Amino acid sequence: MIRFFVIILSLFAFSFAQVGLATSIMPIERTSVKPKSEALQTPVSLENSVDSNYIVGAGDFFEILFPDEQESVQVSPEGTLAIYGYGIVDLNGLKLYEAKRKILEKLKTGSSRKYVDVHLVQLRKFIVNVYGAVLNPGQVTVSGQAKVKGAIYAAGNFKPSANRDSVYIYRKNDTIATTENILLQTGDIIEVPYKEWQQTINLIHAGKTTTVPYIPNRTIREYAKDAGINIENSYNAVSIKFQETGFVKWIGINQIDSFFPEPSSDIEFHIQSPFVYIGGATATVGRENYNPSMSAADYVAASGVTVITGDFSRVSVLRNGKRISVDWAKGEILPGDFIEIPRTGYEQVKDVTYFVASLMGILATTVTIYLATSR
Repeated sequence: MIRFFVIILSLFAFSFAQVGLATSIMPIERTSVKPKSEALQTPVSLENSVDSNYIVGAGDFFEILFPDEQESVQVSPEGTLAIYGYGIVDLNGLKLYEAKRKILEKLKTGSSRKYVDVHLVQLRKFIVNVYGAVLNPGQVTVSGQAKVKGAIYAAGNFKPSANRDSVYIYRKNDTIATTENILLQTGDIIEVPYKEWQQTINLIHAGKTTTVPYIPNRTIREYAKDAGINIENSYNAVSIKFQETGFVKWIGINQIDSFFPEPSSDIEFHIQSPFVYIGGATATVGRENYNPSMSAADYVAASGVTVITGDFSRVSVLRNGKRISVDWAKGEILPGDFIEIPRTGYEQVKDVTYFVASLMGILATTVTIYLATSR
């Protein structure tokens, strides 16, 4: 019995010795803690290099490289980096090279590992506001290394009326007036001011109106280019309304290189050319696309209508509820005009003669019936 207990005690002693030996020999491995939502927070490699003066901020991802493992950690909203097993590193306001140096110092003081490195692998995203003379003012999302021009481009780029000589950046309690393409910060508000000018040109296209400053000796094509209007294979006609008089002039799209609009003009680009109508003493009614170089005679010939008993010397135009006399070969025709070819005087006399003859016949028939019934 005593021998049995000695054997049992020996076995227990051996087991404890093995546990203690294992504990003293096996190193305590450092385990990394992965983000809660790894699918959402897994960083990607940067496509472009980052300026060493880049200010590290909340949302930036760093990758810590050990000889046998790596770990991705994200800067918190408070501007700190929590590294499992090493503690908290405050990166508030630090430039990239300063932040990397501080992280490495923290890692080397808390580890006996000789080879450790750290890299910025993903830039944070943040929102800035852009307003003023841009095509799509509002909030835009930019990356941590975004600059002023990138945010303006994301907001649709400059309007033709933008004053590019100065851009204002409202940052916390400061206002920065600059022409430099400086780095943006979270919460920045960018204002693109308008040019100061008195005379303007309004360009109307696709239901939108773009106002640009009037510049002497500038063609319609040049104004369209400034406004970003693609006129190639898009429009067939252009109308120019003079605001002071209300007069509207139409030109073909092929004339925009030689037409110089006056200040305060409304220039509208039309996909469908307007029509001119031909009728009156014709066998058919015609309709032709408006062409500012064509006369009344040209429209009649182009429409192919057959003039039977018309008087070309007395051609008139119906326009805005009025009848206007025009020259057959040289008179100006406007969009929407109805060219009326009146009947000749002979045909009109014939009409009167036929009318009188018909009336006399009706009267004669009436008298005959009356006399027959009165007997």
